[in-house]
Amino acid sequence: MKIVKEEIIKNGQEEGLNYREVTYEDGGFRQFDVESGKLIGSSYESDQDKLPSME
Repeated sequence: MKIVKEEIIKNGQEEGLNYREVTYEDGGFRQFDVESGKLIGSSYESDQDKLPSME
């Protein structure tokens, strides 16, 4: 799948909570922790079981 946009999102409220957001040609997105590279957010149903628990 082709990437159409990639940017670093800086969280101004808490230092160190920056993430990289990648948007694909189908309009979906994935968010990755800048420090660890781990997937922390996604619009794809197939990724939901890979995301950290919010509990």
